[in-house]
Amino acid sequence: MDVEAQILDLLSRVQTLEGSVRAGDSSMATVIGIAQLMTDISEMRTELRQDLGALSDELAGLRRHMNEQLNSILSELQQKPDPLEPEPIN
Repeated sequence: MDVEAQILDLLSRVQTLEGSVRAGDSSMATVIGIAQLMTDISEMRTELRQDLGALSDELAGLRRHMNEQLNSILSELQQKPDPLEPEPIN
């Protein structure tokens, strides 16, 4: 299940629980539902932190790779003569 669907599901469950609390239903099912919802939210936060950590690592690797490629290209360009520079006359 993707993150957006999980968030929508959690929002729906929160609204359902809030509705039952407003209606005066203080049964044990509501308490259990709230506890389960809090657990689900905690698990989702953990997953998001892990995903963001992995994304951050991937971006750092991409930056290093791009920097290496740029340095390689710049080094090659510095070794080639400038086509706009006039050649010396002998």
